[in-house]
Amino acid sequence: MSSRSTFNRKINYLAAIALLLIPLFWLSQPATIATKETPGSPGGKLSRLRDDYQLSQSQIGEIDPTSVTVKLATLGLRGVAANILWEKANDYKMKKDWTNFGATLNQITKVQPNFINVWSNQAWNLSYNISVEFDDYRERYRWVMKGIDFLEEGTKYNERQPRLLWDMGWMISQKIGKADEKKQFRKLFKEDDDYHDRFDRPTALRDNWLVGKEWYEKAVEMVDNLGVSMMGKSPLIYRSSAPMCQMSYAEGLETDGTFGEVAKAAWNEAAKYWQRYASEGISTSYRREDRLDEPVMIRLGDKELEEKTARDLLAQLDALQPGLREKIVAEKRAALTDSRREALDTPLEKRTGKQLQLASEAADAIAVTHNEVARRITGPKRKKALELAKKIAKHEQLATYVRRYRNIVNFDYWKKRAEIEQSQEMLNARKLIFQGDRAFSEGSLIAARDAYRDGMAEWRKVLDAHPELVSDQTLGEYLLEVIKRYRRILNQLDDPFPEKFILQDVLDAQRNLYGESPQTEQNQEKE
Repeated sequence: MSSRSTFNRKINYLAAIALLLIPLFWLSQPATIATKETPGSPGGKLSRLRDDYQLSQSQIGEIDPTSVTVKLATLGLRGVAANILWEKANDYKMKKDWTNFGATLNQITKVQPNFINVWSNQAWNLSYNISVEFDDYRERYRWVMKGIDFLEEGTKYNERQPRLLWDMGWMISQKIGKADEKKQFRKLFKEDDDYHDRFDRPTALRDNWLVGKEWYEKAVEMVDNLGVSMMGKSPLIYRSSAPMCQMSYAEGLETDGTFGEVAKAAWNEAAKYWQRYASEGISTSYRREDRLDEPVMIRLGDKELEEKTARDLLAQLDALQPGLREKIVAEKRAALTDSRREALDTPLEKRTGKQLQLASEAADAIAVTHNEVARRITGPKRKKALELAKKIAKHEQLATYVRRYRNIVNFDYWKKRAEIEQSQEMLNARKLIFQGDRAFSEGSLIAARDAYRDGMAEWRKVLDAHPELVSDQTLGEYLLEVIKRYRRILNQLDDPFPEKFILQDVLDAQRNLYGESPQTEQNQEKE
């Protein structure tokens, strides 16, 4: 091989390398930020793709240069590097070496910034698991906020991941608002200028429930506007979180001693949020009959409409041949065994255990479906009857789906609660009971007794206007605690408990639920 041919080959190689630099420059040119002097640039093709798909580069330059991790990450073994860091983090956690634990978490995020479990799991560790290791509630709050700040950093690296936004809402609303130290945490959160100043948030909006609601709403907006997945979250629960935060905010105001128009406005806003939630489409776990690959969509506010539509169609079906349904029932009843018929005729409260079972079997046996009625109709009306039966079944099924989903989130309770809490009687009752609690804690027994008595009188007005609340379990538990404190005050004042107690029906309802008699409770208080 001549020296001339070798030289030519080298020239060709250099020319090829030079040509390859052009597409490499086009592909990998970094993005630049605009300044006053120079305009910004979106960068090359790879930079634009990262921006379009919200992908971030691994911050390899920020990894500890003396560690094995940076060597692995540089060689493309980021998964192995991340596993090593996870093991180190767990080891530091077991040793309660919080400084190195936090530093290791930061290293993990540089290696795997788009792995959302890094952010959600370790934020939970900081806010829930590590914070409880400290005795001072201020130090616990500081670690709770470390977890929140850590998770917020993750939202910047993963701008198309609604799960992290939802987790932010959960951390701020639930961890601060439901912790054992919630009174102190909520106060510290409102006064946390370092956190709120980043968002230019006014003082009136610094309540943890309102801030949590804000993050929940961002998560829902991302799903609705960008069409991204809820990441395994139930649509029913996912969409209920922001309205429930508003409910908790209204509750929190009254717990903190804020009543009147401010509390009323908060409950009014909660009612609006709940109504909006009722009108949103919810994807269910049920499948459409005509398209098995698509879920049945419902609206929580449609139960009454579906039930009314079914009743109207049912009336049309029965009008095609009046008395037919009753005739079919009579035929089925006549075919029952004597024991089943006897059990069905026996009043419910007098049935034996065996008769309860027989009566249930008999009720199933004489039940008449709409399709049965339609098939018994003959002549030109038969086709219409079959169509009506099919429509009735469809609307009844939808009403059943809605009812089941409403029960999961206690929809009817919160709907009614948001409405009732706005009444003047309820506002008065809450305020008076709060005043009674405060007087009791200060040792002012007479003032506490009078406030409780007046507060329960206001509760009586509320219950008379809404008798269904008497047997409500959640409300009953609250009132039972109020009554117990009232009894304790009367005992300390040597005052007798009223024979005709104003909330006796509430006590009776609780006794039926828990099998505890008011008299027994009174004796326990005296002891």
